[in-house]
Amino acid sequence: MSEEVSMAQRHVHTRGWKDFRSTYIPRFAACFFGLIAIRVWTQCCLYDRYAATDSGAITIVGNMARVAFILVLMLAFARLPLAGRTRKALDCFSITAMTLAPVLLLVQTEYPSLPLALPASALAGLGIVWGGGMWITFFDRLDEGESLIYSFACLGASAVAGYGLGMLPIVAVFGIGLFMPTLSFVLFKQAMDALDSRCGVVPEPKRDHIYDSESKWLIPRILLGIALLDFALGIARGFPSGMSIMLSPLFQLAHQTAVALLCIGVIWWVLVRGRGLSFGSLWWLEVALMVAGVLLIVALDQPQSGATLITISNTFMLGVLWYGVYDFCRHSSIPPYMALGAVWIAHLLPREAGRWLIFHFGPSLGQSVLVIAALVCLLALSVAIMLRASQPKARRFFAAFGSLDDRKDALKNTVLPYEIERKSASATQAYGVEETPANSDSTTADKQLMHVPYEDDLRERCRKVQAQFDLTDRETDMAFYLAQGRSKSYISQELHLSENTVKSYTRNVYSKLCIHSKQELIDILDGFRQ
Repeated sequence: MSEEVSMAQRHVHTRGWKDFRSTYIPRFAACFFGLIAIRVWTQCCLYDRYAATDSGAITIVGNMARVAFILVLMLAFARLPLAGRTRKALDCFSITAMTLAPVLLLVQTEYPSLPLALPASALAGLGIVWGGGMWITFFDRLDEGESLIYSFACLGASAVAGYGLGMLPIVAVFGIGLFMPTLSFVLFKQAMDALDSRCGVVPEPKRDHIYDSESKWLIPRILLGIALLDFALGIARGFPSGMSIMLSPLFQLAHQTAVALLCIGVIWWVLVRGRGLSFGSLWWLEVALMVAGVLLIVALDQPQSGATLITISNTFMLGVLWYGVYDFCRHSSIPPYMALGAVWIAHLLPREAGRWLIFHFGPSLGQSVLVIAALVCLLALSVAIMLRASQPKARRFFAAFGSLDDRKDALKNTVLPYEIERKSASATQAYGVEETPANSDSTTADKQLMHVPYEDDLRERCRKVQAQFDLTDRETDMAFYLAQGRSKSYISQELHLSENTVKSYTRNVYSKLCIHSKQELIDILDGFRQ
């Protein structure tokens, strides 16, 4: 086990620049940074280049449209798997809505009398739900180290690009926003193809369902902790007058530079220095930035300085939540897009509710002690809840970058499926022909006996997929073996086919289901469980 632990650390939790360079630089692909296009588009169409804490009513309308559409999609995907025509329709709708939004905003700049700002923000909110959310399916195929790099590198790079947007005329900004949706979709396709092509060299990490055994209150606690912090954040973004606080170019530079440095710092601290990463510590940082921002506004009468810290907290939270969703889904049976939807509802809905409250009641309250006291209580509750929720019994969040014991636990959970398969194979060899000895290990025998019902269940789910997606019998057999993680050489021997024929059938299955990986196939099959 010690050799396995050191191997996991070498490939995920690197230590030193040479280790980082030799592990991650060879895997580099420019298309993996496609999430930058989404972040740039968001700053163009929803947040006015972060020239202020937000865009007031436009931001509220856009984000509430996002929440409503996320709820609709989550209810739909709870019954139907995300594949085939559904996914293609979502792709077309998202790219169309995201492109139309800057078009309407461009028209608005030329004809200010036309009421196009709110429809444009609503379209933007609807389009970004899947236009940005689809990227979580790409991150789900990366290991912990690569996902950490691209989660925070994309956020940091988009912050630098965002400052550049702030220096451009508004017409040029909306013009750039026109091209970002198409660029994102092209890069997404290239990124998924790149992962497919390197599978033989860099195998995709295996998922386990360790969080499924946790208390049923784990997920509600996490969502409540996020909601409390974001409600306080929404109030702080318009505190104390209820209006958005404008940022001068100097403070815009401070905001975007701080976010970029924080993102670089996370990657450097964890993967170059080889230090640990704690979800609780990142949450404390979020709260500290917000508290400092409010104090600067109230006590020192420094609205721009305080607003800058609050905006830094809001922007950096995107990276924390995105990587948090990834880490949770790597060890849960919940599909990543469902988890992302739930977290983003907990992130957006309370924040915009708090923003709406301070917008309507802020002028009458002023710098009320009650408002400040409420903010402090909300932040304290959020910290208390999240610090407890970030330490599940089975596995801490971000355990791959935690203590040595945490990394050993993560490794054990990762290799468990291989151990079960090995033990099951051993049991089959030992008891497949001869009668099971009376004094045999009952646990090993039970694992062997459990193997048959699992295969029957998987066969049944494959038949359902065959009926819905019009697979041939041979393609259904291929899906059955691929879902078990079987290699092409194993499948070719089992079905008496050449490996080239196996590859051809695999491509057919992926094409009909509109997927790019075995994990997406498994997710679809999981959707057909009884």
